[in-house]
Amino acid sequence: MRKVLLATTALVAIGGVSAASADVSLSASASWAYDSWSDDTAAATASGATTNNTAATMDSDFTISGSTTTDSGMTFGGSIHVDDGVDDDARMHISDDWGQIAFGEHNDAAKAASAGNSAFDAGLSGTQSMSSTTTPAMTTGLSTVTVVGSEAKGQIKYTSPTVNGLTVSISQADAGSASKADATAMGLTYAIDVDGVGITAHYATYDVDAAADLATGTGSYETSQDGFGVKVVYGDFTVRAASMDSDVKQGGSSMGTAGYEASTSDYGITYAMSDTITLEATSLSSELSTGSTNGGDTFEASQLGVKYVPAAGMYVSLTNRSFEMKDSSAGTTNDGANTRLKVGITF
Repeated sequence: MRKVLLATTALVAIGGVSAASADVSLSASASWAYDSWSDDTAAATASGATTNNTAATMDSDFTISGSTTTDSGMTFGGSIHVDDGVDDDARMHISDDWGQIAFGEHNDAAKAASAGNSAFDAGLSGTQSMSSTTTPAMTTGLSTVTVVGSEAKGQIKYTSPTVNGLTVSISQADAGSASKADATAMGLTYAIDVDGVGITAHYATYDVDAAADLATGTGSYETSQDGFGVKVVYGDFTVRAASMDSDVKQGGSSMGTAGYEASTSDYGITYAMSDTITLEATSLSSELSTGSTNGGDTFEASQLGVKYVPAAGMYVSLTNRSFEMKDSSAGTTNDGANTRLKVGITF
């Protein structure tokens, strides 16, 4: 990613703190994806659209960021991320020897620790959370990723300095005046290098407790997630394995969403054949262990892919994913596959 320097300025001292420098940069990316999919159900998507179909999508992202370092060594700054012309992420941060405090819309502490360590989330064709278009409608609670946590606007997050390979972060997100669904999250990341083998392990936890939060609800509604993961890098090989457990509890009979417990795990390997070609193989399994009528439902998927980088800042990827959704209560199985061609650039 090439940084374009827009301004370098000495700022006037404010409150006795003077700024040594200020940098503002612009970065961008764009991608085009073409999907072709099929499965056993005539109307397998959440919207009821028919299967055995194709779709082409375009995505563009622009980020403007800036930072300033004071004479005392403190750094502060912020960024604005625009996704397809819409403000998608605005934040600011303050950093010093004690760590960093970030405010605004960004990944919470749990998602910051687990995103990218999930095999499917780190897939060659981008974030691997499959859409309702290319995935059959699944039972509430089943998941296509092992990433824990979320992203929220009214958020504050603290990240500690890294000490002996360990980094700790905690966050709290306020849902606003219209909702009581405030969220707390924590993430732990431990990274170490042993004889040329890079090992990164993470633990993440996420909780939302909203008393009578839904418009039709009475009682409590609580969501909790816990995730573990490890990534091992050795030479041209990268191996990932991760798991996530979800527990949704409902206290009232009219809360609108039934309680459930679910678990999801994935693992995968990527191999860099050369500076321009990378191969991947990943697998995922999700199971709904309890639920009002859906306990025992499962979803499984596997993926093979290749990524080609013809020049710095450009890539072409081709992935093929097969999946199987089993509905325990209905006694049915839905098999399908999705092939994705993606072209992306960064500049």
